[in-house]
Amino acid sequence: MKTINVDLGKRSYKILVGAGIIEVLGRYLRALGAGDTACVVTNAKVRRFCGRAVSAALKKAGCGVYFHNIPDSELGKSWDCAAGIVNSLAERAGKGRVFVVSAGGGVAGDVSGFAASVYKRGVPFIQIPTTLLAQVDSAIGGKNGVDLQTGKNLAGTFYQPRIVISDINFLLSLDDRQINSGIGEVIKYGLIAEPGLLDFLEDNREAVLKRDKKALEFIVSRCSALKAAYVRRDEYDTGEIRMALNFGHTFGHALEAAGKFRRYNHGEAVGWGISCALRVSEKLGILEDFSVRRRAEALLRAYHLPVKVRGVDPLSLLAAFNKDKKFIGSMTRMVLLEGAGSIKVEKNIPLCLIKEVLKEGKSGRL
Repeated sequence: MKTINVDLGKRSYKILVGAGIIEVLGRYLRALGAGDTACVVTNAKVRRFCGRAVSAALKKAGCGVYFHNIPDSELGKSWDCAAGIVNSLAERAGKGRVFVVSAGGGVAGDVSGFAASVYKRGVPFIQIPTTLLAQVDSAIGGKNGVDLQTGKNLAGTFYQPRIVISDINFLLSLDDRQINSGIGEVIKYGLIAEPGLLDFLEDNREAVLKRDKKALEFIVSRCSALKAAYVRRDEYDTGEIRMALNFGHTFGHALEAAGKFRRYNHGEAVGWGISCALRVSEKLGILEDFSVRRRAEALLRAYHLPVKVRGVDPLSLLAAFNKDKKFIGSMTRMVLLEGAGSIKVEKNIPLCLIKEVLKEGKSGRL
């Protein structure tokens, strides 16, 4: 088992990575004193393959357990779903100290973290990510939120978990699309921070797709350490340090919203967003080495992530792009790449250039 520390003073916590480590949860919960009753936020599919293990680990710590199901899609990140969790917590008021456990992917983590942060102004929150994307990225760092009709993550809070348990065994039942979706975020880390991750993905594609535990543990632990370093330096995303993690996400979030959060999942959208962001970087002269994009797009294709998209309404794509939460008024802001491991936050990018890149990244007319 590998342990990564997220050093944030009183809000510090550990990320544990390894195969079969859900069994250690009870030991850590007793030390944390999280509470008496766990509200496990998950969906029906995840509950079938990991619910028993999560419940057993919590009960081993002497906790009562109940499950609160949400939809198995981005639709789970709604005001109604968040309110449902909060109301379920309130119903147990006076029956001991309640805390929240997320068991699932990024949707479960975001909405349950949001609910935990607002109920009684904050109750303890535990992350048990069960997808590759959540283990390498979204379960770490304390960003929680819900989607609005106008865009993704437009309402949210910063609220750190007490611990993150990334059990590699939970990844073994994922289908290829879910594994590839997580790789979109791994490619992001390789471009902005650690080029060696790109080498690893190129050299170990077969092992990754075969769910080799050592390969997956390496990916999860390295990305977790990188994410922890960004969070330590810029917990509340007030500067441009943590904003680096948004590389590819401006275009990606627009694609998700334009596809009504159904056509492309988050990792696929981020993969396409990476290609678009690299094109913007080239066109502005920020990225002079065109081989970087060629390599990135080859990796995206190797893991079946889109470089071109189809079936998305052009006007919806542009409208969603303009509502990105990283924009300030009408001023566009975007994370671009200068070179391997070096980013630049660029402001006031011409709309005509953005439209040009959207045309290049879409199959058919825009």
